[in-house]
Amino acid sequence: MKLVDTDEEGPSTRVEPPVRPTPPRPEKRQVMVSLLLTVTVLVGTVVAVFTIFPERHNEIITSTVAAHRAVKRWDLERPDDAKLRMWAQAVLGEAPPMPAPATDLIVIGGRSVTILARRAALVRYRIGDSEVSYLVQRAREIQRRRVRMLDHDDAIEAWRRGPWTCVVVGPAATADRWRPLLGVP
Repeated sequence: MKLVDTDEEGPSTRVEPPVRPTPPRPEKRQVMVSLLLTVTVLVGTVVAVFTIFPERHNEIITSTVAAHRAVKRWDLERPDDAKLRMWAQAVLGEAPPMPAPATDLIVIGGRSVTILARRAALVRYRIGDSEVSYLVQRAREIQRRRVRMLDHDDAIEAWRRGPWTCVVVGPAATADRWRPLLGVP
C-alpha cells in the first residue's frame, strides 16, 4: 500500500508566479460608460423613428384639403350620376357611398388620388355658387372618428360610413347648405 505519490513535488519545491499589481478600474467609470452607451442608443433610436416615420394622424384630411385647393384637373368631367358611380366603383374596386343625386348638386368632375398608398375618389360638386370636394376611401383605422373643423374659410367634415372614410371640404359660409346634400351626419 502506497500512501504518498512520489512523482509529486513537495510544497517547498513549488514556485508561484509573482503577483502583478494592476490598478482597479473605478466603479463610477464602468457605470457611466454603460449608462452613456444605453442613453445614446435609446435617443438615437427614438430620433430615427420620429424622423423616418412622421405622424400621420390626419393625413387623409390634409390631403383632401390640399386637393380641394389644388389646380383642377379631372379624370371625369361633368358626368351624370350613373357614370360617376361606375367610375368610383372602378377606382375603388367596389361601390363606395356617394351622395344621392339632387337638383342642387351639380357634379363638376372626379379624379383618382392616392393617399397613404391607397386609392381614393375625389369628386367636386357645385352647390349654388360654392364648390365642395367629396373624398371617399377605404378606411385605414379601426376606430370610428368623427372630425368637424375649420381651416381658414373652409369647413371640413370627416366620418366613417361602414368600411369607408368620407371627407368633405367646402366653404364654411355655406356649410349648412351643403352638409345635408352630401350626407354629412
